[in-house]
Amino acid sequence: TPPIHVLRGLLRHVKSAGEADASAVVLKSSPTRDFILAQFRGSKELTESQDIQRRRKLAFDFLTLKQDLAERERLQKLDTGAEVQLSPKEMSRRAAARAGLQLPDLNPDLEKNT
Repeated sequence: TPPIHVLRGLLRHVKSAGEADASAVVLKSSPTRDFILAQFRGSKELTESQDIQRRRKLAFDFLTLKQDLAERERLQKLDTGAEVQLSPKEMSRRAAARAGLQLPDLNPDLEKNT
């Protein structure tokens, strides 16, 4: 995976985690985001290929860990009865979104009956 993809993925995870904190959204900066950017910018000055490969592997492993933990959390929510907590329409919308699709808008008359 190219380093820019790993960097973007890490920043996406930091942003999504910071959305719960209103101050992080307003400032569009956080200590974690600044640390990640500093590490990636600092690695441009490295000359030894072993150090470069080690940092890239560490960043990729961390990104994979964050993605796996997010997927695990999503699956745990499903296991705890999300199908009971969410409406069938919301479950369908989420399933379509996971597949990269968007449900079409239904006729408003049909939605009143459901």
